[in-house]
Amino acid sequence: MTAVFTCTVAAQPVFADDSGTAVVVPVSGKSALPAGCGQPEGDGYVLNPNTEVQPMVARDSKRPWHLVTVYQQDRWNRYGGNGAVTAVSDDYGATWRPSAENPVFSRCNGGTAANGGDYDVTTDHWVTVTPSGAAVAASFSLSRTGEVTAILVSRSGDGGEHWDAPVTLQRDDDPRFFNDRPAITADPYHPGVVYAVWDRVDTQSADNWVQPVYMAKSTDDGRTWTTKKVYDFPTNSGVIGTELVPMADGTLLIGMHHETNTTAATQVIRSTDGGGTWSAPTLNVAAPFAVGTKIPDPDGSGDPVRNASLPLLAARPNSKVVNAVWQSQDADGTFHVVYARSTDSGKTWSSPVRVDKTPTGSAAVPAIAVSPQGTVAITYYDFRNNTSAATLPTDFWAVTCAENCTQAGSWRERHIEGPFDARTVPSTSSGRMLGDYTGLVSTGSAFVAVYGVSTGDTANPVDLHSATFRS
Repeated sequence: MTAVFTCTVAAQPVFADDSGTAVVVPVSGKSALPAGCGQPEGDGYVLNPNTEVQPMVARDSKRPWHLVTVYQQDRWNRYGGNGAVTAVSDDYGATWRPSAENPVFSRCNGGTAANGGDYDVTTDHWVTVTPSGAAVAASFSLSRTGEVTAILVSRSGDGGEHWDAPVTLQRDDDPRFFNDRPAITADPYHPGVVYAVWDRVDTQSADNWVQPVYMAKSTDDGRTWTTKKVYDFPTNSGVIGTELVPMADGTLLIGMHHETNTTAATQVIRSTDGGGTWSAPTLNVAAPFAVGTKIPDPDGSGDPVRNASLPLLAARPNSKVVNAVWQSQDADGTFHVVYARSTDSGKTWSSPVRVDKTPTGSAAVPAIAVSPQGTVAITYYDFRNNTSAATLPTDFWAVTCAENCTQAGSWRERHIEGPFDARTVPSTSSGRMLGDYTGLVSTGSAFVAVYGVSTGDTANPVDLHSATFRS
């Protein structure tokens, strides 16, 4: 459904203050889902109530003060959370309010067989805003056991306030197939065109698997879609974490994490015919770890941090410049943030360079955005202030660069928030979940990050915050 609404527009973005401190505001509080919704605990399934994790954020290009975020509410220790929640800002992220309704991505969101949202849990949400001002969100929705998996999209004609019934891009009831981690992108240069990409595991036998890339395309502003497999792999290889980015010259890029039974790599592929055909990888950097490799616990307590961060791309508007960020693992087992740049729409790439300023231990969960002027921002968590095995003090940081970004010394670090205790964020089968990604967007003259922090309140252990900062 759609509704007409009005808003008061901020005269200008809220910037960091003169000391460089980011302006931090709350996005979420206690659970927005109906009390008691969802499956009961038991059989190894443990719910983390009143937790919000893994936000994504998007900006309306024609109303740059208008932002939309979507996130996972009430995380389970295994697949996903009970529901998806959206919030909007009409003042460049200075304040946020809950949407009038949430996309129907699970039963806790009101999903039924009739409206297409009849799923136990939902996760891996992504959101984009089209040139018309419509918000389109994607979800990986599934049964609690993971035997039924689906990729859904929902459209909001009023910029994130109200959401249409979801459209199913792909659903599999056969547990040999497993759809995973969608990303959705409106093409800013071709109004009405929206792309969604994801991976789909095909377990061919007990010893053989393949994990190709699927893409869905809409040419009517996210209302209807066509789906097809666009990039395949040999047996016992494939990708996860696909993200499609359109370039000003019509090139489409997909960033992804590639794995075989013995190797892993960060890769980017290109299409110059609207996604009909794709190149071999133009960025292909070996990664010494598989997705799911845990971030080492700095205290050695056996309570590690989940690590499922995947490559992300950010293209400078109206240019051939695209920026890539991903995690890399050092020989000592710690993880760090690595950056590369292309100035020819992804044909060639600079040598990777580490850009986090973490003095000891790991930097985790990088996100990236770029301003129209070309300034690049990257955010991440780290544990440099950790002092005790009883807790895990964690901080949220940003680095920015305006020029010579392929040189590590060109990046300037800013503290955003913390420390907070990451030992109280949701515990999952893969470690403590700070999130597989966080939200970051340019508002023109500043950047807005949306990310999770622990609160110290056992009744409401994790909230989302929003920080506004500039370079």
